[in-house]
Amino acid sequence: MLYLLEGEFLTNESEFLSIRNDIIESYVGNTPSDHQLAFYLLNDTIRYWRTMAVDYAQKTYHAANKKPWAIRNVKLVFSRKLIYASGLFSIALTADRRKDDKISILNTMFAMTPIDRIKYICGEVQSQRLFEIYDTFLDKMSDKETREHLEKLKRNKKETDKIFREIKNEGHYFSRELMGLLHRTFHASHPIHMAIIF
Repeated sequence: MLYLLEGEFLTNESEFLSIRNDIIESYVGNTPSDHQLAFYLLNDTIRYWRTMAVDYAQKTYHAANKKPWAIRNVKLVFSRKLIYASGLFSIALTADRRKDDKISILNTMFAMTPIDRIKYICGEVQSQRLFEIYDTFLDKMSDKETREHLEKLKRNKKETDKIFREIKNEGHYFSRELMGLLHRTFHASHPIHMAIIF
């Protein structure tokens, strides 16, 4: 999933693209009908998101593997969720497409960054508010004082710490905006909505 959703070549571009295409073909090749989404890929994308959430808990809750939790929490809410959403939106484009078209679409989408995927699929104007919120997150993460504060923040302060609460509240707006984009971009009858719930 990392190869598809975040991968980029450092050397040997042709080999990188060939491997990515092979991975996509293996997922799409098992999709039984043209009208269906690439649902094997969808299932693994959802599993990837859930794995990131479990991994966060594993690394920050358990005493044997205690790591700074606040920055990881914030990244999960923003950058990791954006990667996940960009995968879902890309897979939504595969509905009602022939096998070769599904493969071509996914190769095109996964050649883009998660930000560019969302802009391409949803439109730059429609996704403007989402990326205004995301810019707030990036600004906070690039601020040395904020990062140091979050690295030292104790978990028992998560409900009262002003800096953490501000970022988390922006995270809630970010999630709502992603949900809004999903509904505005893909009609209520689109199979992506049922597929991600059932």
